[in-house]
Amino acid sequence: MLIKKQDLTHIRIEEQAPPTAPAAGEVLLAPDLFSLTTNNVTYAAYGDAMRYWEFFPADDADWGQVPVWGFATVVASAVDGVNEGERFYGYFPPASVLRVQPANVGKRGFRDSSAHRQALPAAYNQYLRCQADPLYTADSEAFQAIYRPLFITSFTLADFLADNNWFGAERVLISSASSKTAYGTGFCMGDAVETMGLTSDHNREFVASSGCYRHTLTYPELATLDARVPTLYVDFSGDRELRSAIHHHCPELRYSCVVGSAQTVALPKKQTLPGPAPTFFFAPDQILKRTAEWGAQKFGEQLGDAWLRFGAHVNNPQCELLKVVQGHGLEDARQVFGQLLAGRVKPQEGHVIRL
Repeated sequence: MLIKKQDLTHIRIEEQAPPTAPAAGEVLLAPDLFSLTTNNVTYAAYGDAMRYWEFFPADDADWGQVPVWGFATVVASAVDGVNEGERFYGYFPPASVLRVQPANVGKRGFRDSSAHRQALPAAYNQYLRCQADPLYTADSEAFQAIYRPLFITSFTLADFLADNNWFGAERVLISSASSKTAYGTGFCMGDAVETMGLTSDHNREFVASSGCYRHTLTYPELATLDARVPTLYVDFSGDRELRSAIHHHCPELRYSCVVGSAQTVALPKKQTLPGPAPTFFFAPDQILKRTAEWGAQKFGEQLGDAWLRFGAHVNNPQCELLKVVQGHGLEDARQVFGQLLAGRVKPQEGHVIRL
């Protein structure tokens, strides 16, 4: 599935010749289950700025393959320790096959050492062997594909902000509060700080009943917000006008954190705003910091514990946070991506595609 980089509404499916057999040191992976969320819209919107298009380059430089998270099976291998039929979780193109060059092959998985990926963030180049993954269960693949790539951002973002003592703020304002990464962040913050989910009138009930925020506020109600409270803004919407309104309304704004673009696909542009300069959050940076400080094992344990608690919360029937919607084939993927771009996906829906 190819997307025109300068106009994300142009999406096409391209048939390709069957792949040749893997050369020595190569493995062919067949992605067969992946999710599509507003996270993927963010990848596309920031594709050039954050180099997301470079992971799976297309032959035509005007078009790109937006990365997706999910599962794949090894269909052919010329690498010791990676066997045909094994299943891996990781970062894939929305395509029927991916050729990788595994390095550092071990019990937990491998790293893709393909030359074009070496200057890109290492966290996206890891492939986890499902049979050795403590978070994996075969019957929860759809849930994992939907939430796992989002939750690691939620977890590391909440940890980053707490690690910086909320930048002196007493209240965290989170826009696009109905998005999965946003309410995952609210969940991870818990009672450590006052959290306020900012959302549309249409999604107010969903956000208020999610159990992930202390308070809920709609966009029209922003003007009623007590401007005297030291505030930290977490921007999941990417909406420049909303960001400007918050910066102007909150003279006690202590930090402005840009995470996603759930409500816009406009390329980011510099704004002149009162208060702190908006700063983009990049989860791999916090992962590197914590693995250096804690070690990989402790980081994994902390993430795993939070993941299990979040999973129990999402699967609580009283919350009704998730309805899995399953599509088949890249044509369904094209339609879902278009719906995400247009903002026509309900917050309860979690879309997965099977190939």
